[in-house]
Amino acid sequence: MNAWLTTLAVLAFAVFSFWLVQELEESEVAPRRAAPHEPDYYVDNMVRRTLGVDGSLRNVLRATRVEHFPDDDSTELASPHLEIYNGPSEPWHVIAEHGWISSGNDVVLLHGEVEIWRYGAGGEREYQVLTTELRVLPGEQYAETDNPTIIVTPATVTHAIGMRANFAHDRLELINRVRSRYESKPRS
Repeated sequence: MNAWLTTLAVLAFAVFSFWLVQELEESEVAPRRAAPHEPDYYVDNMVRRTLGVDGSLRNVLRATRVEHFPDDDSTELASPHLEIYNGPSEPWHVIAEHGWISSGNDVVLLHGEVEIWRYGAGGEREYQVLTTELRVLPGEQYAETDNPTIIVTPATVTHAIGMRANFAHDRLELINRVRSRYESKPRS
């Protein structure tokens, strides 16, 4: 009888061991839950200055709220305001409703209504660009959109579909269906 009990106990232990190994292997193969897209920190009223290798100011980024997401190392911005500097001339200003910065800070996507401008020598806006959904490459001082764009200067209003901005060379390129209207100022 002892032999039967010993054999039965060994057989039960073997079946239990086999079952336990199967369960552990299945739990290792089971897909792990993706990390939730939740911020690990936030900053209110942030101001970040970026300097060039020579110590000159390259850009200033302001936002009413910044949230960093560790799962993809991205950053989301509320009411971003970017100032882009290129030497002694006045900086370009770029504002939007919301923004997103890629991991590594190479790409900034501005969402919603976007406005770009630069002040002239007299303190008035020399250029004003109105568009939506702008992609900015801060390191290259470059921006682009495929969306409708309006450029307003003191003398003209220009409509286009798509725009490229090279802030380093103070150049705006309109891509498609460009129409301009010259507005003369009345003589006093």
